[in-house]
Amino acid sequence: MVFRLKRLWLFFYVSGSLWVLWLINNRFRGRSFWLTNDSTRFSRTVRSMLQLKQELQLFLRCNVGDGSRALFWFDYWTELGPLHMLFGSSGPRSLRIPLTATVSQAVSNGHWNLPPVRSEIAETLQIILSTMPVPSAANSGDVYLWRNQSGGFGPSFSSRVTWKRIRDHSPSVDWYKVVWFKEEIPRCSFISWTAFLGRLPTRDRLISWGLSVQPGCVLCSVADESISHLFFHCSFAAATWNRFCGRYTASPPVSLAAVVQLCQRIQGPQAPQAVAVLKLLNQIIIYSLWRERNARIFQGLSSSQEAFFRVVDRAMRDRLLSLSRTTVPAPSPTLLELYFWFLSPYS
Repeated sequence: MVFRLKRLWLFFYVSGSLWVLWLINNRFRGRSFWLTNDSTRFSRTVRSMLQLKQELQLFLRCNVGDGSRALFWFDYWTELGPLHMLFGSSGPRSLRIPLTATVSQAVSNGHWNLPPVRSEIAETLQIILSTMPVPSAANSGDVYLWRNQSGGFGPSFSSRVTWKRIRDHSPSVDWYKVVWFKEEIPRCSFISWTAFLGRLPTRDRLISWGLSVQPGCVLCSVADESISHLFFHCSFAAATWNRFCGRYTASPPVSLAAVVQLCQRIQGPQAPQAVAVLKLLNQIIIYSLWRERNARIFQGLSSSQEAFFRVVDRAMRDRLLSLSRTTVPAPSPTLLELYFWFLSPYS
């Protein structure tokens, strides 16, 4: 969505480029963007632009200079918004201004050239126009502006600001730092994030969708599979967590919320580094358990408890070895050394 809006911004702001001229002459056949309707004869790129006319009106404004580019009826150049939405289909007839007219065509001899008012809307328009400078050839060209961070408009496009304005805002969750952090492994973070959201397709969810599947956990064959069971309550998962009950974890966590609380409770001079190791350990265990579960279901392959521990241990060592030593103050232990303190028994 943001990239589509940026393409539209470039279409209006960089109007002299070959791409814009080619698009107007060869695709829009000389017509304005606003007067061109979506059609199957257009490419997917062009159609994606035409389909965002409504959204574009929230972001695009036109600062009128000489009035030669701004369209009188369609561009957002007064505080009333696009005038065609205000006056309706009868607007061009009532104001005697063609539908395709630019703002400069509403000016004659240095004054606004509008007929006597016959409606309250027309009177409001004339009042607003009386407070605006009249377009003149002596002025600079019309300039298109984009909504900025402060809520105003400026001559530049910001993807970050645009995204913040179109996305659905939700309150921050207390676990986001456990999923997204500097030492993360992206593939593990994604599975961990999906688990925190409760959206992994575990068997209890598949059954709730109406699918006919066996409810049992394939790792322990004792209880029904769910996110909390698969990653913490299952005997296979609990045995894995028990291998890491060293200096910082007296007992294995029993839920995702417990992992978050454990990260918040760790104290001591090496607390920030120890928390980073714990967060990495959490997401690697979750990711590895999910892979083990899928391998057993879809490939008929299974690992022993010891082999699975070695997979987690190897992933932790490889990631921690790849991190720069300069990220830790010289007197402090490395992240890999702190990881050894998580192992049970630790040295």
